[in-house]
Amino acid sequence: MASIPIFIQENVALRNLTSFKVGGAARYFAEPTTIEELREILAWRKEQNQKQELPYFVLGRGSNLVIADMGYPGLIIHLGKSFAKISLEGERMLCQAGTQLHTAVSTAVEVGLAGIENLGGIPGTLGGGAFINAGAYDQELCQVIESVRTIDIQGAETIRTNAECEFSYRHSGLMNRQEIIVEVTLHLRYDEPQRLRTQMNSILLKRREKQPLELPNAGSMFKRPPGKFAGSLIEASGLKGLRVGDAQISEKHANFVVNLGSATSADIWNLTEQVIHIVQRDHGVTLEREVIFLQ
Repeated sequence: MASIPIFIQENVALRNLTSFKVGGAARYFAEPTTIEELREILAWRKEQNQKQELPYFVLGRGSNLVIADMGYPGLIIHLGKSFAKISLEGERMLCQAGTQLHTAVSTAVEVGLAGIENLGGIPGTLGGGAFINAGAYDQELCQVIESVRTIDIQGAETIRTNAECEFSYRHSGLMNRQEIIVEVTLHLRYDEPQRLRTQMNSILLKRREKQPLELPNAGSMFKRPPGKFAGSLIEASGLKGLRVGDAQISEKHANFVVNLGSATSADIWNLTEQVIHIVQRDHGVTLEREVIFLQ
């Protein structure tokens, strides 16, 4: 068996790499700085698989994620600041996967490129955003993604068009492929920077007023049911403030679960199970979690 590359660590705590601040450690953790290092990490994982299957998960900012209290038994690949470059080519913006989504939005606004200004304040990365087709306030990334560049588990590179990504609401076909997004190309359109800046700032103000940004959370917990809003259903069932341990349905926005200080991933799961059951009982609607529970 190959030795562990020097940039792969063992038993690395993950809680502080997620916005919810919960969860255990990763058996293996790697933060590549180049595509070649990423390929070396994948080659090492492939060799481990000859002995026993080693699962992997690609981590961006951990803003849509709950990690199990027992940790993750496989390999976490963290695409961070080394994969955060942005380049502009006319109306196109090329963003590496680790680029913070809000940074991309701010950059686009400042140079007068429209199409993502309503996504300001979303705490994830472009890679993660493309993976789940992130969206807010009537904008989704699928509306502006031209292509994504991926590396598969064999180390081969592919460029997938928007159609090949098979986007739908909070979903992409990339979820079903063993490929890692390393770059996203957005096709935006020219507009007046001041108008875009005003719109982005309006969205940021709405977020501050309506969302519990002062407490650890993972954004909207549940997907929007067809023709309805998850938060409205949860609130109508009188569930604001409902707690399991230190996990609580936000008093400010019912589709947010917040960590009051020492919540566990089990607390969050059990709380959301209660919410799903009660909303189904009261409204006949089965809520589906948007946040990924990793174990």
